[in-house]
Amino acid sequence: MSFQVYKQHKLQDQIENLAYEWAIEDVCEYYGVEEPAELNQEQVDEIFAYSESDECYEGYVGIALRTICDQWEMEQEGE
Repeated sequence: MSFQVYKQHKLQDQIENLAYEWAIEDVCEYYGVEEPAELNQEQVDEIFAYSESDECYEGYVGIALRTICDQWEMEQEGE
């Protein structure tokens, strides 16, 4: 049997979670909110645009920011 790293999906989940928590902290601090639900459409659009830009060069950060935007959208639809 050749070498293999097991449970890579668990590592991926942990890295994505860490990036998500890190991104939420930056988003809340920058926009002066307690939680992403307090953001407005313009702010969410700005976050999404950044997540798709060359400035956001780390894939996990982009994923985390798009997740924040997606969750915000779902909360808005639920209201």
